[in-house]
Amino acid sequence: MAKDYYQILGLAKGASADEIKRAYRKKAHEFHPDKGSGNAEKFKEANEAYQVLGNAEKKQQYDQYGQTFEDAARNGGGGFSGGAGSAYGGNPFGGFDFNGFSAGGGSPFGGGAGGVEFDLGDIFGGIFGGSQRQSGRNRGIDLEMGLTINFEEAVFGAEKTITLEKKDKCKTCSGSGGEPGTKISTCPKCHGQGNIVTTRHTIFGQVQSRAACDRCEGTGKVPEQPCKTCGGAGSLRQEKTIMVKIPAGIDNGQRVRVTGEGEAGYRGSSAGDLYLVVRVLENKDFTRDGNNLLKELPVSFTQAALGAKLIVKTLDGDIELKIPAGTQNATIMKVKSHGVSHIDNPGHRGDLLITVRVITPAKLSKKEKELLKQLAQERGETVQIDDNLWQNIKDSF
Repeated sequence: MAKDYYQILGLAKGASADEIKRAYRKKAHEFHPDKGSGNAEKFKEANEAYQVLGNAEKKQQYDQYGQTFEDAARNGGGGFSGGAGSAYGGNPFGGFDFNGFSAGGGSPFGGGAGGVEFDLGDIFGGIFGGSQRQSGRNRGIDLEMGLTINFEEAVFGAEKTITLEKKDKCKTCSGSGGEPGTKISTCPKCHGQGNIVTTRHTIFGQVQSRAACDRCEGTGKVPEQPCKTCGGAGSLRQEKTIMVKIPAGIDNGQRVRVTGEGEAGYRGSSAGDLYLVVRVLENKDFTRDGNNLLKELPVSFTQAALGAKLIVKTLDGDIELKIPAGTQNATIMKVKSHGVSHIDNPGHRGDLLITVRVITPAKLSKKEKELLKQLAQERGETVQIDDNLWQNIKDSF
């Protein structure tokens, strides 16, 4: 019975490519054998599930038939059975006619007298974009961690020093897996091929398949003497401090990819990547709207009415802002190119949008009241000034 790869990764059928990738990273991190709570078998299952669901063509085949062509071949054709009722019209592989693969020396696959011999890695690899000849350990797994930065660092960019614990290249053997001063030799079991060829008898005859060599783990090389520090793996869990560049214009929740700073691969194979999920702290004076910055500026009634020149704080330093006479409350004033850098075009910045807030004074002196009363009379406005209002309120308590 075919495995339920979606269930292994904790997903519903039809999950998107991003959901599959995130689920795999989570499972790989949870079950990694190097962790004290790891589970090698479940880690292997998660990796197997990702090899299928992470490949668009294999995923389509799996979604449609419950398994891939490779799975069907390993299971002796189960799930792709022939016959008149087959969805493939009687041909077990629906559209692939094996009649031409006759036994004998004339077989294009080198078939002998014992039957048809062909390499599923060559056939199915060509169909699905990969070959079982490409065996060996995969690259190191990707890692993800959070990184908190302040508002100004998000606007202008920054360099941050971070420390993380991960499986990294062994410093003693530089990732080779061999004790320094000793040789790295060709694997005697697979003769440097990195895989082992096995032959099975199936309903089609003899079928060859390839699997990663268990002696060299698919690398084709073995150390003459394993490194004493890492035990020959070429890597071990350790703490590492790195400098990362945060691009100007990054927003809250976006990720920064640090190539090659994930977990180390096996015996020198390529490392995974590190993804930093950025959290941007709020700023009490500014908020962000896309690539624009928003700010509120309190001005007095007289400044708004008569006009003024005010010193305004921006992230680029103080500037002088002219308030035209008669400025109304909620008027928005634009300061060009004082906003956030475009993350894909750092030479271009958004604008600073300043919203004017006209403040009505809560308390006035007797002289101020008299002057405002004269102003109201000059403008023909009706006002009511009750000098005893606050005294009346106090007397009521």
